Amino acid sequence: MIISSRWYWRWGVLALVMVLVAGLMTFVLRPHEKTPPQLASAATKSLRAWRGVTYAGTTVNGNGAIIGFRLTVARDGTTYGTLSRDSGAYAELAVSPERTLLRGNSQWWFEHEPGSAEALANTWVADPPQGVIGLAELSRMTPTALADALSGKDTDGPSGRPSTWRQSGATSVNGRPAKVLTDGTLRFVVSASPPYRPLSVGLPGSAGSQGAATPESAPDASDARTAVFRSGPQDGAARSVGHVQSAGHVPTAAGEPAPAPALSSAVSEPDKAQVQNTTENVRRVDTSHEQAEPLSQRVAAQTDVAVQLTASFCSTPSCPATVNVTNQGTAPAGGTVIVTVAGQTPLNSPVSVPPGGNRTLTATATNTAPPGQTIQVSWSAVFYEASVMGDDPALVKRLMGRGFKLNEPLGERANDSKGKPVLQLLDAMTADIGPRTSPEVRESRLSNAGKTVANLEQQGAFEPFYDLVVNTNNLRVSGESGIAELEAKTAQLSLSDRRALQYAGELARAGNKVVWGNTYKPEGSSAEYKADLQNLTGKQTIQRKAVSGGTDAVVKAFAAAINELSGTGVVPPGFDKVAWIDIDPNAATVLAGSDRQALAKEFKKLKLDKHCNGAGGPAFDAAVFTTYPPGPDGTPQRTNSVFTCNELLSSAVAPHKYIQDEMVWKARYDPVWYSANYRDDGHRWSKSTTENGVTLPILAKDNENHWISKDKLPSAPGAKLSPAKFFGPASVGDRKRSSLLDKIADHRKTSVDLTNAELKYKKYGTPANERTRDKALKNYRKELGVTPNNSRIAERLGESTARYHVIPEEFPGAQWIPLPKTPNGADKFDQLYLLPDGTLLIVEAKAPTGDPDWRQGKGRHKNKMVQQMTREYVETIIEAMKERETKSPRDGELARDLEEALDHGKLRYVLVKAKDGGSSYAGGTLQEGVIN
Repeated sequence: MIISSRWYWRWGVLALVMVLVAGLMTFVLRPHEKTPPQLASAATKSLRAWRGVTYAGTTVNGNGAIIGFRLTVARDGTTYGTLSRDSGAYAELAVSPERTLLRGNSQWWFEHEPGSAEALANTWVADPPQGVIGLAELSRMTPTALADALSGKDTDGPSGRPSTWRQSGATSVNGRPAKVLTDGTLRFVVSASPPYRPLSVGLPGSAGSQGAATPESAPDASDARTAVFRSGPQDGAARSVGHVQSAGHVPTAAGEPAPAPALSSAVSEPDKAQVQNTTENVRRVDTSHEQAEPLSQRVAAQTDVAVQLTASFCSTPSCPATVNVTNQGTAPAGGTVIVTVAGQTPLNSPVSVPPGGNRTLTATATNTAPPGQTIQVSWSAVFYEASVMGDDPALVKRLMGRGFKLNEPLGERANDSKGKPVLQLLDAMTADIGPRTSPEVRESRLSNAGKTVANLEQQGAFEPFYDLVVNTNNLRVSGESGIAELEAKTAQLSLSDRRALQYAGELARAGNKVVWGNTYKPEGSSAEYKADLQNLTGKQTIQRKAVSGGTDAVVKAFAAAINELSGTGVVPPGFDKVAWIDIDPNAATVLAGSDRQALAKEFKKLKLDKHCNGAGGPAFDAAVFTTYPPGPDGTPQRTNSVFTCNELLSSAVAPHKYIQDEMVWKARYDPVWYSANYRDDGHRWSKSTTENGVTLPILAKDNENHWISKDKLPSAPGAKLSPAKFFGPASVGDRKRSSLLDKIADHRKTSVDLTNAELKYKKYGTPANERTRDKALKNYRKELGVTPNNSRIAERLGESTARYHVIPEEFPGAQWIPLPKTPNGADKFDQLYLLPDGTLLIVEAKAPTGDPDWRQGKGRHKNKMVQQMTREYVETIIEAMKERETKSPRDGELARDLEEALDHGKLRYVLVKAKDGGSSYAGGTLQEGVIN
């Protein structure tokens, strides 16, 4: 068929018309995409019309502590919500136009008033100082004020000029596409499509607060940061003269502008019901607590009592002393006068003293001097108030016996209330002071310990140090010189010092021995090493720098850390070098809100790889950067991104490998990250969890007891177990053992409840979850005191199930064989028994959720992963016992016995697993592994 060319022409015209129409429709339906300044303008315009702002974010208080907050601020400044710290500290905040009310748990007050923490816990305090809250003036967080700060119209705000926005990335918030905008200082996440709304903000505060790279001095009256936050020492000074201001209405110096908020937070508009609930909650709290007193009055209300004891030379069988108690305060003093001398307590008498009054008492002690000899004794007296010092008079007597004068100030503060936490810290720091301690050493230790505690209170750093010394006892101190170094160190703490101290506590809670604040002197060596932090268990030297300034400050801090790691007397042989840059969530750099991928791109531009070349190898083994990128809902998430020189120097892109290596590193050295993603036994909370697009690795232990990826080495055959045999609780028989097992099961339930409550709060952060966590924590403290909440509590249930129930029931006559302890509890079997026929029985004891673990083998299995309940695992532990023989001969003896029994078929290996019965013991199961 032949077609005329005219038809081609007609079809061509028709096609052209259709293209033009389609193009016109596209232009009509898809308007020109908004520029970053237009996006920011549209979002701030939307913000000004909001009925309030709901915040979920982080900030840094005057003591350098990271504060999490979840608040709703109405248009008139009425505010209700919660504040928290990672340590478990939290507080409820209610702000009305007239006043501010705050109710914190005891952990919250550890930072601000540790000596009064128990007395202040869970009670409403009126108009607390700014430093106690940690947020900028709350009236600056209303929708209009926040919009002004973001737009630059607030010339007193962080920019001081109209903001010039550019797009720095793309993200999603609650599944909604969003664009990340920055003007080089501020960070602003805006929805990518209409209606354009703010989703997340990052404000560094006033320009002066941006600071420079640390090291830096602690905040003082001249520090620009104090325009945004009131530091702990200043709050103390304000109380001493009776000028405590409302947190919602903190005035600035004459002629100075009010500070802009300094925060990194997800933002959203509350609905009408949320605003109404906020207003009603504030009104309810305000009305029901009309009599709530200011913090200055609550602290000052604690009695100011002076105790004076007079005793003279005594040669009679009974020796008297006179005690005069004077109440120098304005409130009645009621308590107990305790006198100790030469191991005696000759006076333990209740007494009441009115304001301005005094009481005189007499104590009579037995003369303990041998016939014909004269001895020197030390009398000590204290006015003991259980409501202040806690319910542990034995602790008070113990400190008195060491020579502490507990009614006198520890430092320069006139009124340093010595609550139970303060006494516990003094006790831990002087535990080795005894009758044989020389007077010179005793005097030096008591003085330095007292000054250190006073310094920590004054610096607002009591909480992490208490956690490190009392809750874990994992701080290594080099004798009296080390104690003196601690006193000098704590007298002036930089922000970097505080972050290193906080991380030291995190490591210690995970079982690591650390050195902070004093020189590390290895045993048997004359060498000395001084760094920000030494992780003795993980063999790391960490130089940590906190940065609140711009990108240049980050680069300078990184260079400073690398330079310090290269110095002499810093890194012990065999230790990894870690440069850690802690970027504040409010820092004046886009890096503060960057995730790992964004950091990697920026570091290429900044050419950080130039710092990699050191003498004889890489200048560092790991570079860690702490940032606060928005999470799925826009809430900033503290994130540690770990880089090596291999990654920084590499031109190839291999993110999967680097990310997996990073996760293994964090499993070893980032306890907060580890507990959020793994159980204590190394099993993942969820197999589907990913980070930076990579699934969490399966973990196993290497020969140094460090976590490694299980996929790093090939695996030996797994365990082959017999069917489980159940032993019910009724077969325990012995009532005493049954009661003990019930108690241990209850302790595990208490531990699990606290762990679950903390995880739920971290994930959702609602006030209801906070109250649940507080209730669980209170119950935990009641049941287990200061015992760290870790896997040992659950492990004890498995071990007790085996020892007191299953093994005696299944193997009558089995004899318990004590096993030598190892430094970290690894490289050993749980239990060992000798059976009547001469067979040795190895027991692996597990909690209800425990399963046989994998680890790297030793000896002929060193290049494999081996699993508990297998012959390969038995041979690995025997090899580890042989390695310890020089220091522990008993390990060598047992290793030979086990090896001989294994070779002759006289070794059995069983798994005992406790059943989960909640608060009551529910029995256990037994399975035998095939090892012959």
